[in-house]
Amino acid sequence: MGDFYLNTLMNEEEIDWTFFSPAGAFDNDGKRTGQFRLGKDDLIVDAQGNSHILVQDYAMAMVDELEQENHHQERFTIGY
Repeated sequence: MGDFYLNTLMNEEEIDWTFFSPAGAFDNDGKRTGQFRLGKDDLIVDAQGNSHILVQDYAMAMVDELEQENHHQERFTIGY
């Protein structure tokens, strides 16, 4: 996917695209926290250097983006 992002989407000027990159690991257990950080092109890590996100928080951020359209022709990332 990285190759597609860099070589195709980054050069696209006629369509409005968004590329949502997940954290390094998904956690299926646990309840949604609603507390996470969003970034641009860099992997988001916690104080211990781990990159992770609950599936429920990832889904919440994805729906937020669909409704609010904050990112246009760019990638954004998520993590704790």
